[in-house]
Amino acid sequence: MSRLRVAILRADDHHHRYLEWTLRSAFDVVFVAVEPGGEKVRRMWTNRRYRNYFYNRYHDLRRRWSGKDRYRREYFRHGPALPSTVETVPAVNSEPVVTGLRRAAADVTVVIGCSILKNDVLAAAGAPIVNLHGGFLPDYKGNHCVFFALYNGEPDKVGVTIHHVNAGVDAGDLIEVVRPPVHGGETAEHLYCRSEKIAINRLVRHLRRLEAGHALPAHPQPKRGRNYLTRDRGPSHDLRMWWRSRFKAART
Repeated sequence: MSRLRVAILRADDHHHRYLEWTLRSAFDVVFVAVEPGGEKVRRMWTNRRYRNYFYNRYHDLRRRWSGKDRYRREYFRHGPALPSTVETVPAVNSEPVVTGLRRAAADVTVVIGCSILKNDVLAAAGAPIVNLHGGFLPDYKGNHCVFFALYNGEPDKVGVTIHHVNAGVDAGDLIEVVRPPVHGGETAEHLYCRSEKIAINRLVRHLRRLEAGHALPAHPQPKRGRNYLTRDRGPSHDLRMWWRSRFKAART
């Protein structure tokens, strides 16, 4: 049996690099394009989307000052770097990505943390394209989904979803919704990291079955849920969550 040929489109956070390392350890990774988070933020400024720019800067500083970035880096620490060729691009929908995907002719393309894929990239990748979405679909689309599930008092909707990619926003058929074990007292960051690592391991299982000749599951999404934007979470939301956790700790 020949090894599965995998293409990866990712951003540059710690769990995105961990995903690449995990897939390289298991399959034949034939193309990797990285869209750095800094490039996405710079485009916001260039395109005069100043509100989005400042909210992204706020979250970057929040994670650094709170130690959450350090926690995520340690949580997704992995083994020695594997031999790789990575193409860093200013945008995931740029021509080098289209060309690279066509040349790679991968059996499956895995996406994590990138901008929404446009038609040229979707066509170049072919099917299947699989995304790891950091939220419980169909209820929580977009960004900061684990945070908002907790904020809205829905801890049963904390999770990460493996799903097929189409032209919509987190709208493709579901492969699996992964829910982490909750022990009590975890923050949104703890649960997000735990969910992502479990989902990456589950994705490997699904791709092993694809390699063996089985089709990936595909369950249509129910028509419900909300799309959360980065600017939907501001300092007032974080302060409110902090106050709730302090109040709950004081009561116990």
